[in-house]
Amino acid sequence: MNIQQAKDGIKEAVRSYLDKDAAGNYLVGRARQRAIMLMGAPGIGKTAIMSQIAAEMDIGYIGYTITHHTRQSAIGLPYIERRSYGGREYSITEYTLSEIIASVYEAIENQGKQEGILFIDEINCVSETLSPAMLDLLQNKKFGPHRIPEGWILVAAGNPPEYNSSVRDFDIVTLDRVRVVNVSADADVWLKYAHNNGIHDAITYYIQMKPQSLLSVERTVDGPMFATPRGWEDLSVVLKQHEKLGFPAEAELISQYIHDPDIAAEFGRYMYFHAKYKQDYDVTGIMEGQYEDKIENMKAASIDEKLAVTSVFVGEINKDAEDNAALSYLESRLVSMGEPVGRESVRRSVDVMRKGMRRRLDGNITSYERNSITFSLSRMEPLGEEPSAEELKGLLQEVRGELGASAERIVRRFDNTFGFMRSCFGDSQETVSFLASLVDCYQFIMFAVSNDFESFFQRNEELLVKKRDAGLAGGAGA
Repeated sequence: MNIQQAKDGIKEAVRSYLDKDAAGNYLVGRARQRAIMLMGAPGIGKTAIMSQIAAEMDIGYIGYTITHHTRQSAIGLPYIERRSYGGREYSITEYTLSEIIASVYEAIENQGKQEGILFIDEINCVSETLSPAMLDLLQNKKFGPHRIPEGWILVAAGNPPEYNSSVRDFDIVTLDRVRVVNVSADADVWLKYAHNNGIHDAITYYIQMKPQSLLSVERTVDGPMFATPRGWEDLSVVLKQHEKLGFPAEAELISQYIHDPDIAAEFGRYMYFHAKYKQDYDVTGIMEGQYEDKIENMKAASIDEKLAVTSVFVGEINKDAEDNAALSYLESRLVSMGEPVGRESVRRSVDVMRKGMRRRLDGNITSYERNSITFSLSRMEPLGEEPSAEELKGLLQEVRGELGASAERIVRRFDNTFGFMRSCFGDSQETVSFLASLVDCYQFIMFAVSNDFESFFQRNEELLVKKRDAGLAGGAGA
């Protein structure tokens, strides 16, 4: 299955495991709560979906890469204890609390989450000395004598042997006690994730053209050559930062993330043409309604050019929506404070809000909330430690003004872009693809819903109906 199907399935499993009866007892008992084992290529998103599931379900989350641990840190250190049995005293070996189990109890205390997910990565790459402990963990949900607290679900992940020469096979006894979820790469699913999470549009453009390059692993006499979804996402972050700072994105930079010389070189060429098309077509001008002189060129453009420009449109509109979401978050936080009276009351209210947001940043939260909190804290920085009520009101008015301008900008730029696409392509696949990509953008859809963005929904529905009718007509004529 693909990573989205795996995420949905695991979320359903966690919900079923945490379901309770009227008396507060788990309906699926601990013995039947099989550990979930994700198996798939490195960098495919196994770790990412687990933290996302916990954040979306608002439950605790602790993640460990088990290969970083020794037998002692996983199980605990031995010590001698005196016990009496049948009137005689004996020396026995006890163990200190496992570091991993202790971290779960700390999460319960610090995060305030009585239920959560304990995620153990690289489960099948442990050393020989730790292997029996991992089998005990999977089968009995405990390290040595210490059990995972009730309400915490065990999920493990590993790589198939073709990706890692140090993996260990699990026996039938172990496999019969876990739920194995095999995950494979899916470019279409990853592109939806990419649109939704602001992956650099040069990368989404390239993967649309070359989906086989999303995950590629080849062993050669010179060593392994590979590209992974993790590599593309990390490259996206550094490309955006280089653009912000005005640094060139050279071949050496790409090859630090994409460890296949042919794919890295090919992406470099696509990135060059992506930037060229963006400049040649004056994407910003088009989105502001200045496109009459560009329609004929776009009609005659190659598939590469059309995809490149469309990917930029989607990226720009989604970025506008992300900025709007951050402004909306800050506005809601400022409004929730009410109207504190007196400098001390204002200082206390601002201090409480800042501390609350920083605590959220320290926890496992969605990327959307993290971006909004980071933005909000930066905008509140100029207030200093002793803000006045007037300064707070001024910031709120400023944010509301920016929020209104942001909403107008999104509507305007979408309408202009859609007008350009329809002038060039009518209701053909290119226009449908543009709208479909925006549907995958969470923040844009949230904006559209919360702002009653009727023109988007109407146009989207229009094209979907026409596409459906065309399909029905084609089927009738077959």
